[in-house]
Amino acid sequence: MAFGWGLVAAVTVGSLVPSGLIRGISLSDKLMHAGSYCLLMIWFAGLYARRRHVLIAAVLLMLGLVLEILQHRTSYRMFDLTDMLANAVGVAAGFVVSFFVLEGWCQRLEKRLLFDD
Repeated sequence: MAFGWGLVAAVTVGSLVPSGLIRGISLSDKLMHAGSYCLLMIWFAGLYARRRHVLIAAVLLMLGLVLEILQHRTSYRMFDLTDMLANAVGVAAGFVVSFFVLEGWCQRLEKRLLFDD
């Protein structure tokens, strides 16, 4: 759980610091948005039951919206609808992967690590 909140903090900081402050990452901006939100979706979907996945997706979409609004309020970042679209694509991809492949991955991993001989 703590690592997941660390990921949320990293996305938040990465979204609100001046864009030139983070160097060394040469991925497309939209790919970073989609990948970050996909990772968040998969991470939290692994911690919670499938019935919570829609709520997780909604919260992540709201996080993206709030961060875009906060960016708009700075003098060095701007509100970008295509960033929100990339976030939504990432959440949707993470939702699908979690629903069909990785649902409950965290519980399975814990069980294997803690109860395997």
